[in-house]
Amino acid sequence: MRVSAQEPTWRAREGLPVGSEAGRYLRILQLADIAPLHPWTLQSLAPSELPLALPENAEHLWHAQMDFTLEPPVGLELEWIQTKVGLLSNSAYPFGENDGAIWAGRGLTAALEGGGFLRYGPLHLRLAPEVSWSQNRNFDLADNGYSGSAIYLDELHPESIDRPQRFGEEDYVQVGLGSSALHLAFPGMSVGISGAGQQWGPTLNYPLLLGNNAGGFLHLFGQTDSPVDLWAVRLNARYILGWPTQSDFSPVEVEKGRRFVTGAVLSLTPRGVDGLELGMARFIHAMPPEAGFQFSDAFRVFTGVTDPEPGLLLVESQNRLAENQLASLFFRWAFPRAGVEVYGEIVKDDFARDLRHIVEEPDDLMGQVFGFQKVWAQSDGRLAVLRAETVNTLVHHSERFRRFRLGKSPLRLFWNGGLQQGHTHAGQLLSSPTAYGGSGWTVGGDLYHAQGRWTLDLFRALQTEFSTIHFETDGPEMSDVIYGIKLEAVRFRNGVEWRAAFTPSLNLNRNLVGENDVFNLAIGLSIQGLPW
Repeated sequence: MRVSAQEPTWRAREGLPVGSEAGRYLRILQLADIAPLHPWTLQSLAPSELPLALPENAEHLWHAQMDFTLEPPVGLELEWIQTKVGLLSNSAYPFGENDGAIWAGRGLTAALEGGGFLRYGPLHLRLAPEVSWSQNRNFDLADNGYSGSAIYLDELHPESIDRPQRFGEEDYVQVGLGSSALHLAFPGMSVGISGAGQQWGPTLNYPLLLGNNAGGFLHLFGQTDSPVDLWAVRLNARYILGWPTQSDFSPVEVEKGRRFVTGAVLSLTPRGVDGLELGMARFIHAMPPEAGFQFSDAFRVFTGVTDPEPGLLLVESQNRLAENQLASLFFRWAFPRAGVEVYGEIVKDDFARDLRHIVEEPDDLMGQVFGFQKVWAQSDGRLAVLRAETVNTLVHHSERFRRFRLGKSPLRLFWNGGLQQGHTHAGQLLSSPTAYGGSGWTVGGDLYHAQGRWTLDLFRALQTEFSTIHFETDGPEMSDVIYGIKLEAVRFRNGVEWRAAFTPSLNLNRNLVGENDVFNLAIGLSIQGLPW
C-alpha cells in the first residue's frame, strides 16, 4: 500500500469531478490542439476513460499544477485529495447557478469538501463528502398566493414543483456525498454507484437536461469507458438508475415523495467527420408502482416513446400519470486546428401524444441552447478564449395569455402536474435555473496563463415575463430580468488553487413589481489545498 501527500491541485488518478477547474481546462486544451479529440458531451468521465482525454505532451500551461500521469495502480493505492473550502456572500437575494449542491441564499454561504481516493486493480473509489451552510437571511419573496410556511414555495407553481424561493427562516445546512463515486472497470465499460454530479450535453452555462446545478444524487450506473467502434460511428453511452430527494418544502408529503429516475444518454462520433459529436438522451422521473418496483421499471427509459392510441393521453403502460418524461438532442463540432467549437441542445418536456403532435407543435414545451468557443494560442504560450451561449425556454406562444392554463400560469419546462417534485433534486433544478421557462445569454472571455486564469463574463437572465402569469393581456407589461458582470480570477501558489469572484448584478422589476430594481453583489472565495 502507498500513502502519499499531494502537491498538485489535481491529479488524474483521483478522477475528474464535473464542474472542476481541471475539466474546464482539458476542454480548452482540446480546442487548442494540445489534448486529443474526445467527446465532451457525456460527463462524468470514468477514471478508465480519462487517458483518452489527456494530452500526451507534458508541456502545457498548468503542467506544474495538474498531474496528468495515469499509470495503472501497483497493489493498493490510497491517497488524499485536496480539501476545498468555499465562501460566498450575496448582499440582497439568492444568486448562484451550476454551483453544485450548495444553495447560495442571501448572506453568507460556506462549503467544505474533502476526502481521498483508492485504486486497486479495476476498482476506483473516490470518497469526497461535502457539507454546506447558508446563513439564509431574510429577503422579499414573490407572492405565490399562499400564507404561513407555504410562502416559501415556488412563486409560479407552488403546488407542483419542489423549488422553494427560500428554505425557511433558519440557517440552512446540507450534508451530501459530494463528488464521491465507486467505479469498477470491465473490458470496454465501467459500472458502479455514485453520488457525484453529472452533465449531459455540450453546454457551458445552461445545461438543459442534466447539469450540476443541484449537485449529484445517489445512482447506479453503467457506461462505456472508450468509444465503441460500430464502423459508421463510434458510440459512448451512460445509463443510470437513481433516487433524487426532495426538500422539506416540497409540495408532496414525505411519505408520498419517494421517486426514482431512469436515464440514458448516447454520444455518437461519425466516421470521417473529425470533431463532430451527435447525441440524444432521455430522462424519466417516476413514482414506484403500487405493485412494487419491478425489474422492468429499471429500464423504463427505453420504452414508451409515444402514445400508441392517439387521443388517449394516459395509457398506463406508456404515459403514466405519475411520471415526468424529458428528452434531448444535442451536437458539438470541434475544430482544433482552428481553435473553434460550436454546439447546441434542444430539450422536450413531457410525453409526446403522437408523431402528428411533434410535427404540428415542435416547440411545445421545448427549450434550446446554442453556443461557441474560440481559442487563440499566444506566442508566450498563454491561451485566450472568447465564448458565447444563449438559451431560450420561454413558454410556447400558444400557452401565453388566455389559452390553456392550469392554475394562474401556463406550463413551463421542468414543471409536472402528475409527479409534483418536477425536474429537481433537494429543492433545486437539475437543469439550469435560467431554463425554467426563461431565456438568457452569456458572453465571456478567459485568459489562461501559467499562474492561473482571468475571466470576464457579461450575462442577462429573463426570469419571468408578465404574459406567463396573467390571464389578461393588460397585466403589468414588464419582465423580471437580471443583468450582471462576473469577474473571476484563479491563481495557483505553492500547490494551492485560490479562486475569487465578484458578480455585481441588477434585478429589474424583481418579483414582477414595477421599478422594484434591486442590486446584488455576490463575492466568492475558494481555496483548494491547505495553504499551511
